[in-house]
Amino acid sequence: MKKSMYLLSCTPFLLLAACGENEEAASGENGGNGDKAVVEFFQVKPEGVDTFDTLIDQFEEEHPDIEIDQNTVPDGMTVLTTRFSTGDIPDIFITYPVEEDYILRASNDYLLDMTDEEFIEQLNPEIQDRYLEDGRMYGAALSLNANGVLYHKPTFEEHGIDTPETWDEFTAAFETLDAAGETPLIMGNQNVDQTSIFNLNFIAQQFDPDYWERFNNGEETVTESGEWREASEKMLEIIQYAQNDHMGTDTDQANQMFANGDGAMYFMGAWVLPTLRGMNENFDEEFGYFPFPQTNEPEENVTISGVDVGLSVAADSEHPEEALAFVEFLIDEADQFAEMDGSFSAVEGVDVQDPVLEGLAPHVENNQVANWPNHYWEGGTAAEADFRSHSQNFFIHEDIDQYLNDLEAMFESYRKEN
Repeated sequence: MKKSMYLLSCTPFLLLAACGENEEAASGENGGNGDKAVVEFFQVKPEGVDTFDTLIDQFEEEHPDIEIDQNTVPDGMTVLTTRFSTGDIPDIFITYPVEEDYILRASNDYLLDMTDEEFIEQLNPEIQDRYLEDGRMYGAALSLNANGVLYHKPTFEEHGIDTPETWDEFTAAFETLDAAGETPLIMGNQNVDQTSIFNLNFIAQQFDPDYWERFNNGEETVTESGEWREASEKMLEIIQYAQNDHMGTDTDQANQMFANGDGAMYFMGAWVLPTLRGMNENFDEEFGYFPFPQTNEPEENVTISGVDVGLSVAADSEHPEEALAFVEFLIDEADQFAEMDGSFSAVEGVDVQDPVLEGLAPHVENNQVANWPNHYWEGGTAAEADFRSHSQNFFIHEDIDQYLNDLEAMFESYRKEN
């Protein structure tokens, strides 16, 4: 029997209690498991709990000697970092390639080497090779996210707006909707993590991986960069069209407002689709996606797309074979996972089956994409959290100079630490 644990709030007491329960489960001392191998699966996607529960049920039916305990907590990546620092490492956990956290864990022998596992051959090499670290792979990519602009089709049709392909068409659509008395944009900026889902689009458009290598070496700056300033100006231009209380709207409220058709557009990743479908039974008919048009050259506009579910196994797991068996099972069931999760698959031969995602498919399939910029930053998860806080403050005060100075100081602090 599986156990899914999802904590609604994170106090230190709850986190310590959760860790204690996990240690007890891993040791098999939880009463009633008999000779089963109990494997903890720490995953950071609250919207994916039901999907994984379904797949865990199927896996456990095929493997009656293995129990998978799914563990999901708010701010999961920060909690995972804490657990690594205390030596309380889950058996299986979601991890993202390229970013500093993954590189440090791989280079310090915290992760099981998956390079020679047969299931690696099923994965798209352009995606899976992102996990290469000194020629070896310590993670397996299951799915890809994609970040774009969700839109309400009836509102666009009512005002004669075609899906924009250029920046000028994009801003014109906002102006048309605003003049007609519509709410052009829904945002949930009370939640700090939602700010970067919007503004990292502009950063990804401006800078390639080579830039981030120079940046991390201190050869590029924020305050003296015209590209950073231009991106910031565009952020402010767009948020003027959000609902009046967007800084007081949380993610759940924003999801509900958009699913109800209360706004015309919504910047959000594909991971939100199962949630929105649960709020509107006609979602697939009423809503669509288009790529974020950040320049006036459609062929140059990129869509942010990175590994959404990538799986690593702890090198010191007491049940490495059982953990690898679960990873292999998820890859074998990639069709089902993609359909339930509303994501692109990293497994070869699995096509997009989601009608809403079709709007982003050409960019993803033609590799007109960019990885999440934060995956390249010194400081990893901590730097991402600080960037979000500075971005939220920027949205409140709208002071570009202060924002760029804050970011400069933040990035410099992480360079010094490394």
